[in-house]
Amino acid sequence: MMVVATVAYCIGGCLIGGAGIFVLLNLGDHRALRTLRRVVPSPVPARTSGRVAVEGRTEYGPSGRQVGPVTGEGCVWFHVRLIREPARWQSTGETDPVYDVLLEFSSPGGFALADHSGRIPVDPAILDHPYPMEPGVAVKTTLEHGPKAPRTLPAVVPRELVDDLRKNERLTLTESRVPRGVQVFALGRLARGQLKQSRAGVTVFTTKTRNEVIAARKDGISLGNRMIASFALLGLALAGGGVGYLATLA
Repeated sequence: MMVVATVAYCIGGCLIGGAGIFVLLNLGDHRALRTLRRVVPSPVPARTSGRVAVEGRTEYGPSGRQVGPVTGEGCVWFHVRLIREPARWQSTGETDPVYDVLLEFSSPGGFALADHSGRIPVDPAILDHPYPMEPGVAVKTTLEHGPKAPRTLPAVVPRELVDDLRKNERLTLTESRVPRGVQVFALGRLARGQLKQSRAGVTVFTTKTRNEVIAARKDGISLGNRMIASFALLGLALAGGGVGYLATLA
């Protein structure tokens, strides 16, 4: 029984620690929710700097219409990445897999957000920080090629890279593109007339509306509150029971 009590005490401590982690996550969600409620969407040209919320549609940037090299689809911006990796996942002892980036490039310039009053340039780096509960704007297409599963790759991949592939390797080609005319809700900062990700605090760039984003954050906070209560109560019960039994043996 002493072993059982000790295990219960340890598990209870872990659950209480987990509740603490959910508390920290909830604090971040509360701050994000306050920002979402405080920063009201404004017409695109209304400001040139500072935190801003924008509701608009994706539009061409200074370089005009783009064409995704992998899909051949028209878009306002694209990013292409080609990596070579082992056919079976390997690790160097770190958390990241082993791979080589053979090709990586983006369309020239960025793209823009437009509404009834005008348009504003967007830094594509804002696409790299999606909230897990919010759908992103970019459309991703992935192609894999290997000796055991050959696939014809588009002309953007040099032939020598395909010919040099070993039997235990594969190529993964990914295209991320932003279609034109996608309705977007964005929250970030304006710097020199360009919409960028926030230096501190929440960044949003999603196909959801502002009301849907606020509702999702509220749901996340409610779920976090339930997890905090469940973990804390169960943890206290296990830890308290374990300590109580061990105390009787002293």
